[in-house]
Amino acid sequence: MNQRIVFFTFCLAFFTTSLKAQGLIIPNGETFYIASGTAVKLTSGTTTVSSGGTLTVNGEFQTAGDMTVNGTLTASSGSLTYNGSSSQTVSLNGATVKDVNIGSSASVSLSSAMNIQGGTNHGTLTVSNGGVLTTGGNLTLKSDANGSAVIAEGSGSGNYISGNVTVERYIPAQRAYRLLSPSVTTSSSIRANWQENGNSTSGLGTHISGSGGATNGFDATGTNNPSLFTYNVSTATGSWSAVTNTNTNTLTAGNPYRLMVRGDRSIDLTDNAATATNTVLRATGTVGQGDITITGLNTNANGFTFIGNPFPTPVDIESVLIKSSNMNSNSYTVWDPNLGTRGVYVSVNLTTNSNAVGSSQDKHLQPGQACFLQTASSGTPSLTIRESHKVSASTQTDVFRQLPPFSTLHMTLYQTDSFENKGRALDGLEINFDGEMNTDFDGRDTRKVINPDENLSVFVGDQYCSIDSRNLPEANEIIDVRISQMRHKNYTLIAKFFSDLGMPAYLLDRHTLQYHALNAEGVTRIDFSNDGSSSATANQRFALVFNKTTSSEKIKRNTHYLYPNPVKQESGMVYASINFENWALYDLSGRLITSGNGQNGNAVLLPATLSTGMYLFSAAAQGQVFSEYISIQ
Repeated sequence: MNQRIVFFTFCLAFFTTSLKAQGLIIPNGETFYIASGTAVKLTSGTTTVSSGGTLTVNGEFQTAGDMTVNGTLTASSGSLTYNGSSSQTVSLNGATVKDVNIGSSASVSLSSAMNIQGGTNHGTLTVSNGGVLTTGGNLTLKSDANGSAVIAEGSGSGNYISGNVTVERYIPAQRAYRLLSPSVTTSSSIRANWQENGNSTSGLGTHISGSGGATNGFDATGTNNPSLFTYNVSTATGSWSAVTNTNTNTLTAGNPYRLMVRGDRSIDLTDNAATATNTVLRATGTVGQGDITITGLNTNANGFTFIGNPFPTPVDIESVLIKSSNMNSNSYTVWDPNLGTRGVYVSVNLTTNSNAVGSSQDKHLQPGQACFLQTASSGTPSLTIRESHKVSASTQTDVFRQLPPFSTLHMTLYQTDSFENKGRALDGLEINFDGEMNTDFDGRDTRKVINPDENLSVFVGDQYCSIDSRNLPEANEIIDVRISQMRHKNYTLIAKFFSDLGMPAYLLDRHTLQYHALNAEGVTRIDFSNDGSSSATANQRFALVFNKTTSSEKIKRNTHYLYPNPVKQESGMVYASINFENWALYDLSGRLITSGNGQNGNAVLLPATLSTGMYLFSAAAQGQVFSEYISIQ
């Protein structure tokens, strides 16, 4: 006959014990300790931790019966496994635990609060295929500065968790926009969740403002300017739309938002300079589970779609895109509020699993995070985020990854003072060179999502790009590098080649007519200033120039290559003092006006339609490139 087992102060260490009993009781004042590396398996009977009793699990505790904790349960390093073949009721008295496992034949119901811990040693809830967890609204996935609790891969058909779950998303102190996605579908309003129903508890929720103020559920401000937005995909470029209310609108797992997070709800809304605070956004509802098909995708070629992670778990966005239809599977774009002055859009190259801005973002879309994807070509795309796309925090294998490009160039823009003090980047771009790539804009390129402040991009065809994947450059090829919306005076560009391209590369500053030689491998620092002149702030001030010369001598610069200069508009004929092979003429905004090959004794006939003013003439000669401003009068 099975016996009721009563454990007093006792320690199990470094072995597995299987107990068959009618019950496990830990009385008042007693402790049962399961050490790391040890598993205790209770094959029948109930488990009771009496008031004043303690169960400490640093290894694994398995039970096939009910479990009631009236005392103390400590399981911050261990796991609890429920594997009964009949219904199990679990009451943990609000305990915070690390890992919880539901067996394939188990049906577990929570009758009191249970928290799965966040942090560096974050916990995982795993429901095996066939198992069911009924939460009774008692489950919370915690999140803090070091990590968030997650739910492991479950059945693709979903329905393995029944009842509401509260999911937290920790956000560090910084007044900045975030691209966010809830992990639950709520029956209550946005206000009841992210706005803490109007309550002000330190470290929780945030203010959300909008038209109509309190009438529409928003937190009233002097202007009632909106701080919560959705994204309209009716055009390729898309547009933001302010959310009209938070007292009626609810949250849906995976529906993305752009939200200004000022801090928690203790922030003074009358002070735009108020010090930001750390906060946790909480939402309670049916957790995202099962394979989820995303609808409302952009049908325009290269059009952006804004999507969110529907799971409280990181997902491998590369795997998501590979299984999609008519979607660009080479890159995606996120918002990193930790870069620049107010945050920066970061494009991640999924081929190399890297970005050019120094962001920590990789191919794993985080819990609560939203991102931008691109449609490959005109037509209807399809996209499903599957349970199988969930990943753990560990690095994934490279075995089925695409080969990296022959050479990669990262360029990162800083304000000089910030760079000197190891501060944040303003923006960045990436150029990949490989003989199998196309120099024209195609599916391997990523269109630039425009920042509110400085933007650094590559101009490909008629597109601004944050990632440009192209063929190996030819001698004297020019690639336009665009910098716009310069808010400061002194800047630093950091250029870094990963592997030698096999030919010298230079960054041309068309304002100073200076060529900066780039190191074949490693880092090159380039400082430049914005003096406020039109050529200094020109969008196309900079260009990458390539040639095959092996000379280490700097490219010569001379302001007397061209004559006459100025040139009369009616004649339009310009001569060069050296033999050149090809040439190009730009306006001061960097726009290409015309180009051609050397001919007629180094004479160039400029278009008769040119307006009077200053232009930049650039030409290649004997493996070198020279540029000179020319005045049309």
